[in-house]
Amino acid sequence: MTDQRRILVSGWVGADNVGDELIFRSLAIKLQERGAAVTTMSTRPETTRRLHGVDAVGWSDVTGTLGAIRSADGVIIGPGGILQDETSVWNLPAHLHRVLVAKTMRTPVLGLGLGAGPLNTATGRSIVRSALRSVPLTVRDDDSARLLTESGLRRVTVTADLAYGLPVPKADGVDRIVVSLRPFSGSGGLVPARRSDLRTLGTDDRVAAAAAALDELAHRSSLPIHLLAFEAERDARYHDLIAEQMTEPATTGIASIATVFDEVARSRLVVGMRYHAVVSAIMASRPAVVIGYSPKARSIAHRLGSAGLLVENDPASYHEVAEGVALLGRDDHVAEVRAERRSADTGNDAALDRFLSTI
Repeated sequence: MTDQRRILVSGWVGADNVGDELIFRSLAIKLQERGAAVTTMSTRPETTRRLHGVDAVGWSDVTGTLGAIRSADGVIIGPGGILQDETSVWNLPAHLHRVLVAKTMRTPVLGLGLGAGPLNTATGRSIVRSALRSVPLTVRDDDSARLLTESGLRRVTVTADLAYGLPVPKADGVDRIVVSLRPFSGSGGLVPARRSDLRTLGTDDRVAAAAAALDELAHRSSLPIHLLAFEAERDARYHDLIAEQMTEPATTGIASIATVFDEVARSRLVVGMRYHAVVSAIMASRPAVVIGYSPKARSIAHRLGSAGLLVENDPASYHEVAEGVALLGRDDHVAEVRAERRSADTGNDAALDRFLSTI
């Protein structure tokens, strides 16, 4: 019997974002089913150990990180949309320096279930190209693959977001609309977007425009609104501000990794700015209005076809959200999209099997 293989995962875990936790859970399950011992980088190691049942190393623990890479049989970069320079100039160096360390230590590296873009700067594209040259990569959509190949990478395979590998929710739909919005600055500068969002929260016209749009959607559909925060620190207060300005019935809640799919399934329609709110809608076979704050949002809206509506992330366009009433009842089409996405996720399994067989 061979020794248990030790895998270090370097994505974005522990930061109170349900979407990131969903894709890590899917990857951890895949690895554990294959007999691997899993360690992950985490911003909150104790929480990650408790939530996922894996070992964890602090995100800024330099000694622990070096030790984890040194003792690993392989390193997985991802999953998730970490290959971007939109939120901060620090994002790519923070994620990809571990790949360079692993290469120096001759530790095999795999990129799995990645999202790429935007890469707005020549420096960002150069960092990605230098760090990931020769690394096999699976990406969750065609746009990510195109961007990475245009940046000079060749070992890129299109698969799917890893959340599609999780169990399908069982909850039945109820008469409500689930909404997941987010403040978003996308500064791309020295101040990470997370801090910029909190500083500017509620100071522009987005809150009033979102409230008015949701009021109109609720009125035209005769369905109440439920605002569901996928990242509590950033989304919950934003949702509260919107709900305070609405005249139609609205409730608020905070998603958890254990219940989010079922909570989204208990709806007739989803309005999503968060990427994994729309993934959750697809998993639950619910149509979705997608607010296109980023390329990944526009990509997933396109995939929904006639069961999706793309609205630009501009307060002047938010009134178009109410047109989502026309999507009600298109669950069967979304179920077809879900089946296709779950089939595409088997490409992640195949890449993982090839990687584990070589280490």
